[in-house]
Amino acid sequence: MVEGWVEHPGGRHHGAHGAAASRSLDIEERNLLDFSQNINPLGVPAEAMEAARRALREDAGRYPDAGYRLLRDALASYLGVSSAKILPTNGGAEALFLAARGARAGGKALILEPTFSEYAAAARAANLEPVSRVTRSSEAGFRFDPAVLEDLDRVSLVFLCNPNNPTGDALERAEVLEVADRVLGNGAVLVVDEAFADFVPEISVVAEADGNLYVARSFTKFFGIPGLRLGCLVCANPGFVQRYQPSWPVNAVAAAAGTAAVSDQDFVDASVAEVTRLREELLQGLGALPGITAFPGVANFLLVRGPGGLSVRLARRGILVRGCEPFLGLGPEYFRVAVRSAAENERLLAGIREEL
Repeated sequence: MVEGWVEHPGGRHHGAHGAAASRSLDIEERNLLDFSQNINPLGVPAEAMEAARRALREDAGRYPDAGYRLLRDALASYLGVSSAKILPTNGGAEALFLAARGARAGGKALILEPTFSEYAAAARAANLEPVSRVTRSSEAGFRFDPAVLEDLDRVSLVFLCNPNNPTGDALERAEVLEVADRVLGNGAVLVVDEAFADFVPEISVVAEADGNLYVARSFTKFFGIPGLRLGCLVCANPGFVQRYQPSWPVNAVAAAAGTAAVSDQDFVDASVAEVTRLREELLQGLGALPGITAFPGVANFLLVRGPGGLSVRLARRGILVRGCEPFLGLGPEYFRVAVRSAAENERLLAGIREEL
């Protein structure tokens, strides 16, 4: 078994396991073709990269602005909300952990599987009991089943990933608001994780964040800066959960890069258009391979079903995909692939073709 599919501490599991796979396979990480982490194939906006370099030269010797005024204003403008509702965070993951603090401790946190593994960890950190329910099945094309919300007894919090990772499906904005009505009507908190909503902005409910509706955003995937760790939590009262956040959670380089990135509307528009085109081409290419089923998605990745062990065989060829065996409701025959450049996507298809 290639190292890197194992769980992280606390029952968490992720893609982006290039370093571990590199050690296991004895291949330099730079020579691996990594489809396990979902990063915008357009890379980092040029102005954001320059802002990061400038901040490293000029701002590394002093503390960031504790209030992050410039960053908050830029994020608020990008998201179309008041800056008073913006809490900058150390990546989208920290936003999830903080949002969980908005629920009453001691209750249950409902996790709608298969989905992102950080939700259970965030729930436990907030003294909530994680409870998983499979709400997306292959038989239904991984469409969300709202029947899982019929019993919310003792549920204090519900996590909803939209678009959902790793299945790639998404609820329409109106459907999310219907979920919110049901959850909030039961007195629970709803946390909507919109880590990939930049690729399909019309589904976002960030403008409705209020009361017990929290929206977590990540700026690392769409703007190509996962190593800088930048996200935000949008909620009615950031000060309530900020009590649980360390001071200066966002470093000066990440803050500068993020401020510049979200101000580049040309990059945003080009990314949505190009990723849509590349995703559809990759979906068609995968669908043409014998024994492979690719499920449609709306973000910068696709869920795929193929022969068992295919993800390990691809890794031995230097092509990393996200093995999905740890996800509840999936299994060893499932894997997730990022949408990369046309040439890189073709290398993936060629590798799969040779392993079938």
